[in-house]
Amino acid sequence: MARLRYQRKDGEFAQAMVANGDPIAAAGTAAVTEAGDIVKRDGRHNIAAAGFSKRWQNALRVNVYPRRRNSMSAAALIFHNIRYAGVFEDPTTIVGHPRLWLPLKDTPKRAGRQKMTPALYIRTIGPLVSIERPGKPPLLAGKIATRRGQVAGGRVKVTTSALKRGGAGAPSTLVPLFIGIDRVNIRDRFSIRQITERAAARLGALYLKNLRVT
Repeated sequence: MARLRYQRKDGEFAQAMVANGDPIAAAGTAAVTEAGDIVKRDGRHNIAAAGFSKRWQNALRVNVYPRRRNSMSAAALIFHNIRYAGVFEDPTTIVGHPRLWLPLKDTPKRAGRQKMTPALYIRTIGPLVSIERPGKPPLLAGKIATRRGQVAGGRVKVTTSALKRGGAGAPSTLVPLFIGIDRVNIRDRFSIRQITERAAARLGALYLKNLRVT
C-alpha cells in the first residue's frame, strides 16, 4: 500500500494565491462583464418591446469598474441616460401643481435641444391663450398665422414658423397646443430590475466558465 504525504511549507498557500491571483481576477471581471452584457442586451429588448424608440433602448448603459484592468472586486454600474426613465420601472403617479400641461400631437416637440413646455413655448415662440372647458380639461392655445383666403375654422397646418408669425401679430387663429390634467398614472413598462437580478444569479456559473487556473 502506497502512502502520500503532504508537508506544508511556510508561505506556500500565500504564494499559490498570488500565482493564481491574475486568473481569479480575470475570471471575476469577465463574469461581471458578461453579466452586464446580458443586462444590456435583454434590457434593451425589454425597452423595445414596451414600444420605446431606439434612442430609449440605446440609453440603457452598463459600465464595468475598474476600467481596462482585471480585479477580484469588479463591479458593474447599470444606468439609463434619460433621467426620468425610472418612472417606467414601477407604477407611478405624477401630480400637477396645480396642473400638468401635456403637449398635443401638433405641438412642436422641441425648441433647440429642450423639450417643449408652455414656459419654453412662450419664451421662444409666442403667447399662449387659456381655454377653459366646463367639465373637460383646459387647453392652452397658440396663435397661428392664417393664409389669405383661408376658410374660417378650416384645418391649419401647424408649423413653428406659422406659430411665430401668429404670435408676432400676423392675422391668426387659435390652435390648441397643451392640455391640462391634474395627474397622470404611469404603469410599469420596463423590467430592468428583474433582468438585472436574473443576470446576477448567473454570476457563479459565469465565473466558473471564465476561470482558467494553471
